[in-house]
Amino acid sequence: MTLRARIAIAMAALTGATAIFVAVTTYVATDQRVRSEVDQSLKTTARRFQDPGGRQAAALCGATSTARTRSRTPELNNEFDEGIQIQCVNPRGEFGFGTGSVLLPINDRDKRIAATGVGSQTRTVRVGNKVFRVETVGLDPNGAVQVARDYGETNRVLASLRLWLVIIVVLAAAASALVGWLIARKATKPLEQLTDAAEEVATTGRLDVDVPSAGNDEPGRLARAFSTMLAALGQSRDQQQQLVQDAGHELRTPLTSLRTNVETLQRYPELSEETRRTILDDLESETRELGALVDELVQLATDTFDDEPEELVAVDQLTLRIVERARRRTGREITLASSPSTIVGRPRDLARAISNLVDNAAKFSEAPLAIDVVVSPGTITVRDRGPGVAPEDQSHVFDRFYRSASDRSKPGSGLGLAIVDQTAKAHGGAVSVSNHPDGGAVFTLTFPEVSAPPVSD
Repeated sequence: MTLRARIAIAMAALTGATAIFVAVTTYVATDQRVRSEVDQSLKTTARRFQDPGGRQAAALCGATSTARTRSRTPELNNEFDEGIQIQCVNPRGEFGFGTGSVLLPINDRDKRIAATGVGSQTRTVRVGNKVFRVETVGLDPNGAVQVARDYGETNRVLASLRLWLVIIVVLAAAASALVGWLIARKATKPLEQLTDAAEEVATTGRLDVDVPSAGNDEPGRLARAFSTMLAALGQSRDQQQQLVQDAGHELRTPLTSLRTNVETLQRYPELSEETRRTILDDLESETRELGALVDELVQLATDTFDDEPEELVAVDQLTLRIVERARRRTGREITLASSPSTIVGRPRDLARAISNLVDNAAKFSEAPLAIDVVVSPGTITVRDRGPGVAPEDQSHVFDRFYRSASDRSKPGSGLGLAIVDQTAKAHGGAVSVSNHPDGGAVFTLTFPEVSAPPVSD
C-alpha cells in the first residue's frame, strides 16, 4: 500500500470515527430529549388525575352508564392535549374506560398499581402497527389511569435523523479520504520523484541523475541530502577511477623494468659477474620502490592508516624521533627547532606525513645542504635548499601521482605529498607550499592544537 493510500485511509478513518461519535452523541441526545419531553407531557397529564378528592378521576373513570359515559367523553377530551389517549383500569386490573380507539395493554405491574392505587411506571408499548408511550399512575383509593401518546411519529423522526446521520458520516469519511489523498499526493510528490531518482541510480548505476529541488521541509532536506550524497559518491568514484588509472600507469614502469631485467638474466646466462650484480641491484631497487608504491596506494585507497584510534599526540616529540631517524638513514644535516605542540590525531598517520615531508626535502636538496624543521604550536615547517617549486606546479604538487617535468627523472611515485595532504585534511588541518626568499621550498603543515593535559607529579 502506498503512502498516499495510507494517509488517505488514516484521514478517512479519523474523520469517520469523529463523525460517528458526533452522530451517535447527537442521536442519543435527541432521542433522550424527545422521550423526556413526551414523558414530561404524560406525567403532567397524569398528575391531573391525582388531584385532592379525586374529582378528575371520578369524572372520567366513575361513569357507570354507557350513555352517561359517552356524553362526558367529548367534554373530557377537550381538556387534554391532542393525541393524548386515556384509559382507566379498575382495582381488579381490568379495562374500565378509554378515550381512544386502541385498547392499551395492561401488564402485571399495571395491575399491582391499580390494586393498591399507589405507584407509577412509564414504558413503550406496541399495539398492532402503532407505538405508544404510556404512563400508568395509581388513583386514590385504588384503581389506575393510563395516559398514552402515539410515539410512532417520534420514531419516524428519529429514524429519519438516524438515516441522515449515517449519510453525513459516509459523506464526511469519503470527503476526508479524497482531501487526504490530494494532500498526500502533493506532500509525497517530492518523495516520489526522489524514489524515481534512487531507482534510476540503482538500475543504471549513474550518479548524475536529476534530483528534484524542494523547499525547507523534511522532503526538501532529504532531497538536498540525497543530492549531496550522489555528488560525494560521484566524486569518490571519479577519484577511484583516476587512482586506478594513475596507479596502472605508475606501476607499469617498475614492472616493465623488472620484466626486462629478469628476461635479460634468463636469456644471457653467460653475463659477467659485475653485469649480473648490477642487474640484481637494479631488481632490488625496483622491487623496493614497487613495494613502497603499493603501500602508498593502499593507504590512499583506504583513506586511513590501519584502524588506529585517535589520541593526544605531542607533535614536537614525534617530530624529534622522525628527524633523528632521518639523520641516521640519510646522513644529512637536519636542524630542528621545536616548542611544545599537542594535537588530537593518529600517531602513525601523522608520523608518515611528517616523514614524507622530511624525505621529500632530502630528495630535492643535495648534500651537504641542510634541511630545517621547525615545530611551533599547531604548525610544522620543513624547508629544503633545493631549486624550490615552480609557481605553476605549486597548486598541483599535492595531487596524486603529480610530478613536475623537471622531477620525473628522480625516484618516487608522486604519492608522498598526496598522503600528506590527505592526512592533514583527515585531522582538520592543511598543508601548503611556498618558496623561501633565500632558495628552496617551504612546506607548512598545520593542525588544530589542543591544550596538553597537566603532568602529574
